[in-house]
Amino acid sequence: MMQQQTQLRDGATVFSADGGKVGTMRTHGDQYIVVEKGFFFPTDYYIPMSSIATASDDEVYLTVSKDDALNQGWDLEPSDDNVAAQDNGVERQNVVADDSTLRVPVHEELLDATKRTEKMGDVTISKHSVTEQVTIDVPVKEERVRVEWKESAGGTGGAHEGAFKEGSFEVPVSREVVDVSKRTVHTGELEVTKETDEHTEHVSDSVRREVVDVDDSRVNQGSGKSKQR
Repeated sequence: MMQQQTQLRDGATVFSADGGKVGTMRTHGDQYIVVEKGFFFPTDYYIPMSSIATASDDEVYLTVSKDDALNQGWDLEPSDDNVAAQDNGVERQNVVADDSTLRVPVHEELLDATKRTEKMGDVTISKHSVTEQVTIDVPVKEERVRVEWKESAGGTGGAHEGAFKEGSFEVPVSREVVDVSKRTVHTGELEVTKETDEHTEHVSDSVRREVVDVDDSRVNQGSGKSKQR
């Protein structure tokens, strides 16, 4: 920091710590010096005294580099409320310049997509019993009594011992009866798996980008008409 403030003189050339020309000192106060900007610099710079390394009648050297000096926010005039300087309603931001070039940063927004997994719901799998009527064919056997008349071979035989005796006799007959029973059998199994289906979703959102407009309508073109771009 410079200790002898009497060495400062209006009109001195201001240099950065790396030797770059910052501008010309227009005036100075107790807390800062005002560096007047050239044709490419839209505003004055208010550099605090604490950033001055050395000073002579014609030259002032800073403790910071040229780029640092132009990006410290010193283009804002010191005030109690630190209100940002405005130029036609647009706040000045990070304008980097030298004696021949003005560099204005231009920005735009890009979309970045991220993926996250969320639960869609549950698929419920359950079992229940249903009753239905089933008919099957079962072959069964049943005995029947068949009576046939057969003549005697000789026709002259003697009478049978039981001739002319009345009576009856029984011939047992049988049949097969179907009894129905049920049994449980294993018919198979249900295999449950999950599959991932991949598809493309189109996402969109509004983004901003900065567009540089050049207005030369206030520049005298000679013919009285503005240049067409």
